[in-house]
Amino acid sequence: MSTATIELNPVSQPAAKLKPKEHGAYAILGIPITTALILTGPTVAGACVAVAAVTGFLAHEPLLVSLGHRGSRAQRATPAARRRTLILLATTIACGCTAMAVGSNAVRLSLVGCGLLAVTSFGLAIAGKHKTLGGQLWGIVGLSVPCVPILLAGEITTAQTAEAWGTWLIGFAATTMSVRGVIAAQKRRSRMIHWTAIAGLTVLVGALTLTQFPLPVATLPMLAMSWYLMFDPPHAKQLKRVGWTLVIGTVASAIWMIGAF
Repeated sequence: MSTATIELNPVSQPAAKLKPKEHGAYAILGIPITTALILTGPTVAGACVAVAAVTGFLAHEPLLVSLGHRGSRAQRATPAARRRTLILLATTIACGCTAMAVGSNAVRLSLVGCGLLAVTSFGLAIAGKHKTLGGQLWGIVGLSVPCVPILLAGEITTAQTAEAWGTWLIGFAATTMSVRGVIAAQKRRSRMIHWTAIAGLTVLVGALTLTQFPLPVATLPMLAMSWYLMFDPPHAKQLKRVGWTLVIGTVASAIWMIGAF
């Protein structure tokens, strides 16, 4: 009797998710951009920067998948990753070039800085360092910086733009340290660095307010939420609720900043 030859088909793997996994990053990117657009009103350069920033952010995950940095199985099971990456990156480049063409010299210079920060942030992700403290803080810088060319395109002064961006950096640094503090509490690790950082940022806001910088005080809702999480850290299973709480604080800070302008 002949032996039947059976061809075994590999077990199909579910396609990898192509949306960014770091949910807090959506707020760090989106709220400063939205605030900047509200402050400046519609400009061609500002709109192009906003679209370029969002599409570049959305391209991050499919690019990692298509390059194999989410595993070879995810790469094979997700043929749409490369196509989505190409579409998103093409949109990012087209909008970025348009903003460069129609923007002022200050806008162009800030866009170069945005590009360099984006490249370094992606390099950290490839190296697997994006979840470290340094990687997350650097991510705050890279994700929040698109508000700078948008404000400059709306003829906000360089000094006011720098103050606005610095305000976001202070607020997001505080919320990031508080979330890491919650995780450290669950793992029964020291939270000294988190307490120290949030205390230092609070003192910095007070000092800047006393020296006639009106915007940093807008971070008070974000600082208040951060202190609350440090004093009463919730269980790790409630981190999603923690995230939404911090988003509410960030939106409150955005409204305060708009009023201050």
